[in-house]
Formats: sequence, structure tokens, C-alpha cells
Amino acid sequence: MNSDPSSRTDDPAARTGAAAGDYFTDEVLEFIRREILSAGGNEVFFLGEWERERVVRARVLSRGNHCMTPAVTAEVKPGNVVIHNHPTGNLTPSEADLQVASLLGSEDVAFFIVDNRARRVYAVVEPRRMRPESPLPTALVEEYFYPGGSLNRALPSFEFRRQQAELVRAVVEVFNGSAFLLAEAGTGVGKSLAYLVPAALWALKNSEKVVVSTNTINLQEQLLHKDIPLLTEHLGLPIRAALIKGRGNYLCRRRAAEMEAEIDADPESADKELESLLAWAAATVDGSRADLNELPSAAVWELLASEADACLFSRCAYFGSCFFYRARREAARAHLLVVNHHLLMADLQFPAEYGVLPQYEALVIDEAHHLEDVATGYLGEAVSRIGLVMQLNRLAHQRRLRLGLLRRLRGRLMRPPGSAEPSAFQSDLAARIEGEAEPAVLMLLGDLSGYFEKISEILKTAFVADDNVVDGNYKLRITARERDAAVWQEELGPLVTDLLGEFKTVVKAVAEVVVAVDEGLREKWLAEDFFAGWLGEGRAALNRLQAMADFLGRFFLAEKESPELIVWVEAVSGRRRNLKMMMAPLEVGALLEEKLYRRLKAQVMVSATVAVERSFDFFVKRVGLEGCRREGKLRELILDSPFDYRSNALVLVPSDLPRPNEKGFIPALGLFLDTLLSRVGGRALVLFTSYRAMQQTAALCRESLGRRGVKLMLQGEAQRPRLLHELKNNYNTVLFATDSFWEGVDVKGKALECLVVVRLPFRVPTDPVLMARLEFIAACGGNPFYDYSLPQAALKLKQGVGRLIRSRSDRGIIVVCDRRLVASAYGGRLRSVLPDCELVVAPGGEIVSRSAAFFAGEKRP
Repeated sequence: MNSDPSSRTDDPAARTGAAAGDYFTDEVLEFIRREILSAGGNEVFFLGEWERERVVRARVLSRGNHCMTPAVTAEVKPGNVVIHNHPTGNLTPSEADLQVASLLGSEDVAFFIVDNRARRVYAVVEPRRMRPESPLPTALVEEYFYPGGSLNRALPSFEFRRQQAELVRAVVEVFNGSAFLLAEAGTGVGKSLAYLVPAALWALKNSEKVVVSTNTINLQEQLLHKDIPLLTEHLGLPIRAALIKGRGNYLCRRRAAEMEAEIDADPESADKELESLLAWAAATVDGSRADLNELPSAAVWELLASEADACLFSRCAYFGSCFFYRARREAARAHLLVVNHHLLMADLQFPAEYGVLPQYEALVIDEAHHLEDVATGYLGEAVSRIGLVMQLNRLAHQRRLRLGLLRRLRGRLMRPPGSAEPSAFQSDLAARIEGEAEPAVLMLLGDLSGYFEKISEILKTAFVADDNVVDGNYKLRITARERDAAVWQEELGPLVTDLLGEFKTVVKAVAEVVVAVDEGLREKWLAEDFFAGWLGEGRAALNRLQAMADFLGRFFLAEKESPELIVWVEAVSGRRRNLKMMMAPLEVGALLEEKLYRRLKAQVMVSATVAVERSFDFFVKRVGLEGCRREGKLRELILDSPFDYRSNALVLVPSDLPRPNEKGFIPALGLFLDTLLSRVGGRALVLFTSYRAMQQTAALCRESLGRRGVKLMLQGEAQRPRLLHELKNNYNTVLFATDSFWEGVDVKGKALECLVVVRLPFRVPTDPVLMARLEFIAACGGNPFYDYSLPQAALKLKQGVGRLIRSRSDRGIIVVCDRRLVASAYGGRLRSVLPDCELVVAPGGEIVSRSAAFFAGEKRP
């Protein structure tokens, strides 16, 4: 680490520091002196353990002035101390010291500088002093939420809600008692303010961070642009909040500078899209991809994006001004960190030096009902044809040849600075790239589509029923039955072996280039910063490619899969043709407990749809909260919506429609919806469980509805915001939609007064994840339908019907076109999640009449 005085900050007090005995035990100081002496007085990095206001134990982390950031951040834990000596005796931190100290401080790690005799110390980052937590006052609810309280004074329109006050009390108890809370808060409770106010006050009083995780962008925007500004601007709480984005959302300054230099040296390598992105890179303030007017292609953005495995850490000339680390430093100073569930789960997969989130011990998970599905996706593994193409293109781009890492390296080797000729080493390496590495990559790129088309065709022909192939798309779970089949052994196995053989050739050729560049840097045959940067890039690309090849080998050639994993493929046809191989944990509960819950002191999980029959048993089991419940650490709370459903809502079930799986269902449904929607005049959201059923039904009634002045729109015909804008602003509109519109739709007033559920939302029985989990439940002696499928459908139904009544003044009807709701043995469990209002079961004609009468203001026809 650079200790040159010219690079130091001007802090006279730092030059001499404080007495080392104030921070270290005598035994640790003697150990530090010995190690510095044995290192010839050069720089040494130590890791210390802080107890009883002293460093009581220490060990050597690394020696020399090379980059120590990866070594340190890979091993430190919150509460540790990193110690580093300055041989000159001047303890003023250098710029590199400050950069590393900032990174360590974000992980709650102290950073000390000592002289070589370990007599003086300067604490760049002070250690966290042990102190008791400051509890929140029990009168917080009255102070902020009661009539005449802070919220009511700041916003005269703020209403006291008993349910909201009850939730606030529970959240306060959780923060004060280091416990977990699982709460269902119905629509209108005001759950976001109920957890934000206590979380913000607790973070302020204790100088701690609270992570708030959501599933949807809509809720994130509400928190950041409405709720948190209310706390800061109207309540005067001096809290800092930060939206945390994944690393790949930020521009890498080093990559941009290197690409700019390459284009200057070789104008022919210019690419219009790349040049446009570089122009933005020169002007951007925070380097976030979201600031671009138009999103770049994945291939070009990947050239300039920040990536953990290609980062040079403090060796990078741009480390101090790095957009990603600047965002991370801002996060370290924030009280509230807003993330999405995907980032929360992804962050659990990385060690501290690669992670995005700073150390935290308090977590709020809103929209908690998504947790199992998101964890399933992020705690597993996947490789796709498109992903492989992108990774190979990174090495040698198939169409934009000058963008490949190998071509860029070859060009720089043959164009030394100034007018110098390439050395023999450079010429030889460039020739090996041109003759071996690049051709190997390009050959695999050319062959890859053929390999995957054959793999997909073999799987589809041998194992997928025609009924399960929709427009060329299919999903297939891989079990012992498929692996033991003759076609797998005799056709698929040899095909994949050939594919992996080509991968091996590519990996070997690229590895030789990486080794050569490393040797050239060590032997000073390559002196430019470009080559040090390229080495990081090349290693990262090589490691990713090797990991992908290893995964394909495990996926296709393993004799048997782990019983703890779900293994399947997903095939997509058409323009975005793809084949994706996936592995996911059968049960995520134990992983969540190990990776997430154990690090937390306080956790609040809240959702409007998480209880079934007023019980959390299903959710608790699925997300691994059983241990917390047994230990008495989990508190559970169900809060009903404050809305008057009995006066403002009506649930109707047409009794004469065929069952959804019967042949005549779609024609009968089209006729019924045509009559109902034209009679109520639009202002309706119709929720389907199948895209095909949605299109078929629309084809039957669109023209007829149009003649009656009702405008029908379908999901997929426009972007989601545009569709919702039309629904909100044109009362004659009907929106047909599928899965993603079952939640996150908030349309108040007369624009949405009719909600239709076409079919009970049971998951497709051929879904690989569902099949595996149902089999596992059966093997454990449970009832797959009642223990898993039914509770899931109940929660999904609750989400869907929750789109209707969004405010106290809203009113409307819910029409469920699936008579299993009232005619099946399990219908009662599904009805338990419906609003507490009148349920009418009658023939379709009477349902239409009752609907019209409801909107005419009559109780009965």
C-alpha cells in the first residue's frame, strides 16, 4: 500500500497518533513488533480481535506493499480490527489507506495504523465500542400515530387506524426485544409506515442499519419517494436512506478508460453503440445504468459494467472514485437500506468483499409471501445457452469481433506505446491468440446452437408429452427415470461429452493466454496498466467459463442427482430461443435459517397475503421459521383490513359454467364475460392463469364488447404502466391479464369496480419445482394437495381479489368463474381468504343481474 507522503491526507494529529497501549494489550504489541522486525521493517497487515476495549489477539494477514484488500475482506468479521504499519513512522493515512478503511468501515471493521516499533497508533476507523442498545419508547405509538400525534399534525388527512397502531406496537417490541415478527396486514392497514417509523427511530438511536426488502419496484418507489420523505420532511427525522442496486448496474471507470484508450489507438475498433456509452460514461455523475435514456445491449454493457471477479480493488487507479464503492460507502452511512428480494438473496451468496450490502442485524421483509420463490431461484444454480453465448462472446465476439477480450489483447500486444516494435514475447503471444485461442472460442460459438438444439430435441421427443409443449416451449424435470433411459445413455451422454470436449479445448487455450499475461507482468515483459486490468478480466472470464462447463458435466453426466436438489430444463422457442439447465434446493427453509436468520437480531416479515385460515403454519414451514417458533422468538400477528367489505363488496359465483378443465369452458366463459362486462360498462380487471386461455377468450368477445363501447386490452399488447394508465383513466376499459397482474395493481375508485377470477390459481401440475416438492411431502407422509397446493392457491387467490377494494370509498364485485370454490370439498379453505361479504351462487344470467343491481345502488334486484 502506498505510503508516500505526497499521497497522504494533511492531518497533523495523525502524524504521531496516540499511545499504542491505549488500544492493545502488551502481548499483542510485542507480537506486532516481532513480525515487523522479521519482515525487515516492511509493511505487514494484521487481523486483531477487539475485546474489553483492547486488541487482545492478533495474527498476520499479509506482508509487503501489494494489494491486501481481497485478503483482508475475505477473512474479517464485523467487530475485528485490521492493523497496518507505516515504516516511515508518519501515521497519516494515505489515499489508499483511506479507500480501504472506507471499505472495511462499511463492514463494521476498524482500521489502525502503527509505527514500526508499535508505540503509537492512529485509528483511521475506530472500533465499535460495546454499548447497550437504546430501546424505543413504549409511547411511540401514541406519539406518532394517535389523533393529534406527529403524523396527524404533519398531515391533517392522516387517519388513526387501530390495526396500524397494533402493528406498530408489535414492531417496537421486536426491535426492543431482539425477536422476529410475522404479520399479515390487510389492505388499508398502512403497514409501510407501521414498520418504517420504528425502524428509522431504532436506527437513529442505536447508530445501526435496517435493511428493508421488497419484491416489487412499485413498493420500492413508494418507500423512497413517498413514505421515507414523509419521515424526513414532515416528521423531521434526520435519517439517511439508500436504494441498493446490484453491482452490475454500475459503470466501471477502469474498463471505460481502457476502452476509450483502445479506440483512440485504433479508431477502426470504434462501435457506434460503444462510443455512445463511453460518451455517457464521461459525463455521468453516479454511473448507474438506470440514468441512461436507452438501455444498451447486454453485450456492450457487459464490457463496461462493474463486476466483482474482475475488480482490482485498491490496485485500481479509479478505486477512490469507483461508482460502485462510492454507492457502498453511501450505504454504509445510511440508516435505511432499501433493496429487493432478489438482491437480498443474491447477497447471501457472496463473501464480504464481493457483496453489495454492508453489515446489518435488523431486517424488514415486506411482500414476504414471495420469499420462498425468490430464495429457490437464487440459492440454486443455472446455465443457459444464451448465458454461454454471452460468456464466449466476451472472449471472442462472434459478430462484433473487436469487442472480444482476446482480440483486444492481441491488438494491444501488437501496438506497444509510442513507435516501439512488439517484443518477441508479445509477438509470440499475439500469434498464439490468433492461431489457437480465438479460433477455439469462435468454433465453439459456431457449434453451440447445434449442440443445444439436438439436446433439446432429444429431451422433448423422449420425455415430454405433446400436451406439455406449448408453442415449442416446455419444462422437464430430470429424475432417475430420465437418467436411466437408454436415450440418455446412448444419445444424450455422448453428445454432451463432445460438447464438453470443445469446452476443454477452449478453457485450455484461454488458460494458457492468462498464464502468459501473468508471467509477462511478473517478469516485466508487459508493463502497461492495460495488461494488469486484462489479467483480471481474463481470469474472471476463464473462471466463469470453467464453472459453466463443470455445471453442465454435473447436470448431464452425473450418475444421480442429490436428493436435496430439484433438477430440470426449460426450453424456449422463437426469436429468443434458449435452453436453460437449472438446479434448485428442494427446501429453502434450512438455507434461509443458516444464511439469513442467524445473522439477525430483529426481523419483521409482513404481507397482506401470508396466512391461510388465519394460520401461519404453511408459511412458517416453507421459509424455515419453525426453529424460531419453537424457541419462542417468533411473534405472530394477523390484522384484518379496516375496510367495510360487507357494505361495499359482493362475491358472485356463476353456477352454470362448465368446470375449467371441461371442453366447453372457454366458449361459455367468453359468452358470460361478454354479457357481464358490457352490462357493467367495463371498469374491470379479468385475471387468468393461462396466457392461451386469455387470448382464446379475448378472441370470442373483443369485437362484441367494442360494439357496446367497451375497450378490451390484453397483457402483452402494451407495457404494464401503459395498460394500467388506460385502466385508471378510461372507465369503459377492461383489462385481461395473467400472473403478474394478480398483485401490485393499485387502481382506486370507479376505474376498477369489477374483478373477475377466471380460474382458481392452482399451479400447473407439470411445473418441475412443484412436482418435486409434492413428491417430497408425500414421501414424508404428508398430503401434497392439502399441505402445499391448496395453501399456495389460497394465498394466490387472496392476492388476486385484493386488487379490488383499495380505499375506504371503493366498492365493487368479485366474480369467480370456477365453481369449485363452492362445489368442492376443499372450497371452504379457499373461501376463508375472501373478503368478509355476501357470497352469491347463482346461474350466469342472475349473476349479471345482481351485478347491475349492485352498481345501481340496490341491495337486491
